[in-house]
Amino acid sequence: MRPVVGPILHLRRLLVSNVWLLDGGPGDRWLVDTGHWSERLTLAAELRRAGIGARELTGALLTHRHSDHAGNAAWLQRRFGVPIFAHRADAEVLDGTRPRKRLVRGEGSRLAAAIAQFENYAPVRLRVDRALDDGDVVAGLEVHWVPGHTEGSVLYRHATTRALLSGDALLAAIPPLTIRQGLALPYPTFTIDPAQALASLREFHRRGHPYAHLLAGHGRPILGDARERAERMLAEREVSAPRPASV
Repeated sequence: MRPVVGPILHLRRLLVSNVWLLDGGPGDRWLVDTGHWSERLTLAAELRRAGIGARELTGALLTHRHSDHAGNAAWLQRRFGVPIFAHRADAEVLDGTRPRKRLVRGEGSRLAAAIAQFENYAPVRLRVDRALDDGDVVAGLEVHWVPGHTEGSVLYRHATTRALLSGDALLAAIPPLTIRQGLALPYPTFTIDPAQALASLREFHRRGHPYAHLLAGHGRPILGDARERAERMLAEREVSAPRPASV
């Protein structure tokens, strides 16, 4: 457990994906994402290191529905009564109301294909306690809907600390292994609509929402100049995109 900015702590012993704790004191303690089910004991231990029991959590906010981020949500909900929040579009997939799109390898690596197949075979299933919509505010976090990685991927912007918790909509490590640090877009194999994911991210930045710190689902925190770096990456992506042939 490590303080990052303001009341936001990083449960850093979780290795598969990042889990963040917003600790506003008793009655105001929130997880952003819940980690992979294989790291359940580590999650519980990290909460204890922060001096918090799972039953003291006010709620858990999901950035999206994939098992490396939502894998412990049902367990927290069922065993400890922790309310689970997710965007409405992902909530409908999680509870079976909306069909679940399968991930396909596409141009990705064989490793990515294997991970995608596991996600297809063992997806997270639960009924969320509150479905979120674009523009909602929960735990001091603004909800910004950025569909594309999943149907209900969101960014959570913490205006007080100028932090952006981005899940997999904007990464701070290079997929698919996410060992090498660096800004990156969602990996196509794990993304239902890469073009939409890119367009959503561009639209968020076009609207001018300020932030300085990026707390992504994978990779170390980027502090101080995160928005500038993201804008440069998006601009470079625009320049490198293939142009339609002239007639």
